[in-house]
Amino acid sequence: MIYAISIRSTPAGRSTAVGWTSGMGRFGAVFGPWLGGQLLASGNGDRGFTAFGLAGVSSVVFIGIAALRSARHAQPGETGQKLVTVG
Repeated sequence: MIYAISIRSTPAGRSTAVGWTSGMGRFGAVFGPWLGGQLLASGNGDRGFTAFGLAGVSSVVFIGIAALRSARHAQPGETGQKLVTVG
């Protein structure tokens, strides 16, 4: 979902936005299992759901903020995507 929002940025910053999105996703893919393992090893496995739930809620908040900012900066009548026809 976040990739769909990041490609709506300006053409000059689009590669940076997609790069940061990809990098943060990869960070989460490494950090999440590590955090889960550390919580289980320390005997706090019941706090794992809370930790990963907070990550999900914060993701929803930041995606919402990004969507609101991109909608506010759009020009009237501009959808951010252009229709391309073949033929």
